[in-house]
Amino acid sequence: MASPKAIALEFKRELGLHTNIENINHPIVENSPFHFKFFQITDEVENTLFQILDRFLLQLDLIIVRDSVLAAMKETVTNAIKANAKRVFFKNNASDITNDKEYESIINEFKSTYIENRDEIEESLQKNNFGVFVSFIHNRSLMRIRIMNNVQLTPIEAQRIKERISKAKNYNDLADAFMDMSNDQEGAGLGLIMTLMMLKNDGLGESAFKFESSENKTVFMIDIPAKVSKENQQIEKIDHIISQIDHLPTFPKSIKDIQDAIDKPNSSIGTIAEMIKRDIALSANILKLSNSAAFRRGGKVESLDRAIQLIGLKELQTLLYSLATKQMLEDKFPAFAAIWEKSNESAFYCKSIGQKMGLNKSDLSNLIAASLLHDIGEILLLSFDKHHMNKIKTFTSTREIASTISMEESAIGITHSKLGAMVGEKWGFPILYTKAMEYHHRPLLADEVYSDIIYPIYLSDMMIAINSKEAKSSEIPMEILKVCKFQSKAEFDSFRTKIKEQFSAF
Repeated sequence: MASPKAIALEFKRELGLHTNIENINHPIVENSPFHFKFFQITDEVENTLFQILDRFLLQLDLIIVRDSVLAAMKETVTNAIKANAKRVFFKNNASDITNDKEYESIINEFKSTYIENRDEIEESLQKNNFGVFVSFIHNRSLMRIRIMNNVQLTPIEAQRIKERISKAKNYNDLADAFMDMSNDQEGAGLGLIMTLMMLKNDGLGESAFKFESSENKTVFMIDIPAKVSKENQQIEKIDHIISQIDHLPTFPKSIKDIQDAIDKPNSSIGTIAEMIKRDIALSANILKLSNSAAFRRGGKVESLDRAIQLIGLKELQTLLYSLATKQMLEDKFPAFAAIWEKSNESAFYCKSIGQKMGLNKSDLSNLIAASLLHDIGEILLLSFDKHHMNKIKTFTSTREIASTISMEESAIGITHSKLGAMVGEKWGFPILYTKAMEYHHRPLLADEVYSDIIYPIYLSDMMIAINSKEAKSSEIPMEILKVCKFQSKAEFDSFRTKIKEQFSAF
């Protein structure tokens, strides 16, 4: 595939950058590249780049590699802007970046200054004509993303990048890379290793990532073959994790009995309440649920009968899956409390999103139940492999990696979403719930029939992550927003802010 030729780019205000395409919906044609030029990452730039990436991957049926490719693109763009900012900093300090001694003496000052004054430094990039160029192109055999900036790296910078690429090639899995966590080298650090390992885990081999620097330019290329063959090298590790599921208890027969009783034509709130009262823990959990943000209306609910009336019998039937799960896991797994709290927040957001979508009462009940259940796998994985899960959490929250899912696959061998779905199957949960567990972080991979359940849960998780500044709305595919009745990311952000305030009021 030939490198994109130089071409005049026009500034598009609505896209926030210079480009050769008319708008975000410009037709994707074989061997017809999309070019973009910008000087710093803004919300508009991110929105444009991520939407274009999604359009290419969806059209070419390569959406399965979205997490790793998005992470790699973010990492290389961020490093390109940082390299540009470094040149401005050295210039302003009358220092020669090509002089090894001057480089070593001033680089630490740059790192601290860049962290504290990042926006101010990056705003000067356009004045100094330090831009970043991103191109997307595909043919029958390959899709290529090309990230370039108009500076040549110093020998020190280039060597450090080569060392990281070499290390990533030699690691067996991402767990090995965590050994470098204490190494705080500037430039291409652990983030590059992480993203390369994620690409590798998604079936993109060593040739998927290329790097060269010469003649006043530095180029990174991410190549995605038309057919991705995913090979998993971690069978033993996966088998160990999966074996833990066999030690979990079976789904309680008493809960099944209550669900069957609700199905009977003569069932009433009184008879169901009497069955539930035999289980003190279940009764307490139903009361807690009726007083949660997703269900509470008015004053505090004090009686079980009133709680069931408030929730509704049919709705309770679906919610019993999550309530029974809570009983089985909360005393055995230390990670339960924090995840359950997050799932309750997710349920509140899902209810609001479902209402916006116009879901009927039955579908809304299934959505709330699925949202309470969707992170069962995270509870288990945090308990089975706390060491790696904590490292992943620390890294993704500070480096803004696109998704923890590819990192879980690389470091542990299985994702919490897949593990949760396996538990759901073991306990005989409805397929709606197991699909929500499996695909809530990769919603575009799920069958369209499940989108009304999976998309809102994905959005609720993104709302929580954005609220805690661990993600940005620019990462959300527009296709998902439209299904959930959001016409723009600005509308979604406005909704998110409003719903967050409502939740905080409880």
